[in-house]
Amino acid sequence: MDFSLLLALTAIALPVLLHLLTGARKPRPGAAKLPPGSLGLPVIGQSLGLLGAMRANTAERWIQDLVDRYGPVSKLSLFGAPTVLLTGPAANKFVFFSGALATKQPLSMRRILGEKNILDLNGAEHKRFRGALAEFLKPDMLRLYVGRIDGEVRRHLDESWAGRATVTA
Repeated sequence: MDFSLLLALTAIALPVLLHLLTGARKPRPGAAKLPPGSLGLPVIGQSLGLLGAMRANTAERWIQDLVDRYGPVSKLSLFGAPTVLLTGPAANKFVFFSGALATKQPLSMRRILGEKNILDLNGAEHKRFRGALAEFLKPDMLRLYVGRIDGEVRRHLDESWAGRATVTA
């Protein structure tokens, strides 16, 4: 009984192993059109490297290392999704204004940034949104907001926290 089970497992595993070994060496159609780069480990990809660089506040250096290694256009895997990294002013103009490239955020990024975020917009819609956002970030507007926020925080502290000797967080 044990011998027949071993024989059956070998009969199944051997063709699968041979297919994996020989299939990896065959050129795939369209593979030559992919940019250089590495997808890294399955599912994890380079996500841990990016998160570590962000935590250490060295994300720019991490991206620059990729650009130095693979050039201004490269492939990688972030948060379980294959990703293309485009860098430089020409890449920004191509992505946001040409309309030729459909940007698709991975589900994990859409959950973090929201369904309609500036990264999902392109062309005239992106330009309009960026212009509106720039209006809110002008120094005069920020001074106005800081004053309003300061007033609201002071009011909340007076109403909700007055008389407390200690606050446990």
